[in-house]
Amino acid sequence: MKFRITIVCLGLILGSCSRFEIHRYMSDESFIPQKIDFLIGSPNALEQTNIQWNPLFKNNLSLGFISDHVFLKIRATNDTNSPKVIMDLGNPHLDKVRLFEEGVEEPIKEGGDFIAHSQWDVFSKSIAFELDWEVGQTKTFILETKSSSNMSYLIQFYPKDTFYLKENLENTILGFFYGTIFIMVFYNLFIYFILKESAYITYSISIFCNLALQVYLNGILNQIITLDHPEIHNRIGSIIVSCSAISGWTFAQQTLNLRDYNPFANRIIQVLKFGTLFYILVPYLHIPISVAVRIGNLIAQIFVVSVFIIALLNYSSGNKQARMFLFGWSTLLSGILLYTMMQNGILPANLVTLYSNQIGSTLEAAILSLALANKINILKEEKTKTQSEALQTLEEKVRERTRILDESLTLIKKDLNVAKKIQKTLFSEIKTNDHRISFHSFNQSMSEVGGDFYDLTKVKPDYYRIFVADATGHGIQAALITMAIKAEYESLKVIYDHPDDLVFHLNQIFINKYSNVQTIFTCAVCDIDLKLKKLTFASAGHPDQVHLRIDEIKTLPRTGKIIGLMDHTPYRCVEHFIEEGDRIYLFTDGIFEQFNDNKILFGEERLYELLKENGKIPLESSISKVLAELSLFTDGNSKQDDITFIGCEIQSLT
Repeated sequence: MKFRITIVCLGLILGSCSRFEIHRYMSDESFIPQKIDFLIGSPNALEQTNIQWNPLFKNNLSLGFISDHVFLKIRATNDTNSPKVIMDLGNPHLDKVRLFEEGVEEPIKEGGDFIAHSQWDVFSKSIAFELDWEVGQTKTFILETKSSSNMSYLIQFYPKDTFYLKENLENTILGFFYGTIFIMVFYNLFIYFILKESAYITYSISIFCNLALQVYLNGILNQIITLDHPEIHNRIGSIIVSCSAISGWTFAQQTLNLRDYNPFANRIIQVLKFGTLFYILVPYLHIPISVAVRIGNLIAQIFVVSVFIIALLNYSSGNKQARMFLFGWSTLLSGILLYTMMQNGILPANLVTLYSNQIGSTLEAAILSLALANKINILKEEKTKTQSEALQTLEEKVRERTRILDESLTLIKKDLNVAKKIQKTLFSEIKTNDHRISFHSFNQSMSEVGGDFYDLTKVKPDYYRIFVADATGHGIQAALITMAIKAEYESLKVIYDHPDDLVFHLNQIFINKYSNVQTIFTCAVCDIDLKLKKLTFASAGHPDQVHLRIDEIKTLPRTGKIIGLMDHTPYRCVEHFIEEGDRIYLFTDGIFEQFNDNKILFGEERLYELLKENGKIPLESSISKVLAELSLFTDGNSKQDDITFIGCEIQSLT
């Protein structure tokens, strides 16, 4: 659709230009030299005695890149009705120009793009001079030129008013071409922000650089932007050419998908891009302008030829995307070819040949935009096809995966049930007929297995030892740690008489044997000596435990650091005397570190109050009461940690 609109607009503008009779301004009211001779030589070539002029049978000449001076001997008669005539050289990039009238030693006019455009004799895109010339008078001029760019001329004379009408009309036509390309820049940027497809922003940059190049080549950049800075104007051309080449190469890589279809061509373009980028970043500012212009021209030629050849090779190898790309590139090359043939005098200067470069660029931008849209459509089709194929097999894959997961889940549940049964065997219950003391314990894991462990042992007559441990983490990892705790504790529990010695050696074992797996846990050891009526307690980072006497709560505090943190950690003991009716409660932090729906913590203080309130009811009932209050507090929700709760009551000391 966009391509059709562009063709229609081009047709309208070309038709309009015909109606405005542009040829009348350029032909009927203008005139060309009757005779032109040219000479190539040194600055003093005209001082030689035998000057051999080369005749030129047309009003245009293109000599390419020449480092010598070029002299033109121009003979013409003012066939207009105006005494003010403008000589148009048709080239905006001649560096130095001097115009002599035959027989006059001093130049009557000077110009060139080495002079600020604001000081030019005529406000024009190309170099031109205003001459006082009587109607019907024949004059001979000598034009001396030197330039680092292409030495080409399209010499024509215009009455002053006609020249500016011609300039305005040309600017209108160029404005149409530039406006079309500029709209394409914003259009593709808009598409980029919608689709987030990087190729659109690359293409926008590419056609913007192409637009800047056209503005530079036509002399409008110097006429409007760099008019007072000739040094910038003469340097910026190669930079624009290089940026246009780099962005064009990048767009070709993305559009032709060279990384997948032709990796070798992709590597070649990468080398060309980095070489061009290195040129404009490092040596460019340190080389003469004449060399920079030639290198810029070489980069442009390599760019056009390389992209065309790569597109042709990709098309011949079956890359569908290369067809539109090759077609668009052919329009640009055709425009360049027509313009070059016009400059060399092979084709006449008319509306098509004068603006063939702009026509080709605009058509190329439109066609490549279509190629980009076509690529996006192809990618969408491939994506849709891939999704359709995936959906056809997805249900079967989901069923198979679900079956495997169900089997794995069943196996895991069986393993966890076995692990749960094994872990239950780790916990010991004291079956004692000692009327002086009673015990009751409760353990609940957050999942099938947990990280809490306890042990109740009668070490010797009248002497009982309670051990509680809480491994870091939950689930299987913590359960494995409890097995290690169980194994090591069993070897120590009857060896050491004092809780602090037991905890110290337990820490050393885990530091030496289990440091590579970073096993840490808290624990508490409480020894009850009924004969001496004494309680001895040691704790390795475990929460404060409770010694309850009637309505008074005494805490059993931490007496050292967590097991497994530091080598040779010192521990100490706390001793309390016990009386009939005293109760000792040992527990892990899961009994009080529980939150309700309002993120309120159950807390130690609430636990202490409940133990104090229920100190006179049976031991088992007091533990059940606390657990019931905890369940009510959490509204029956699943627990957030493993819970271990042990109660011991001194019933008699005789």
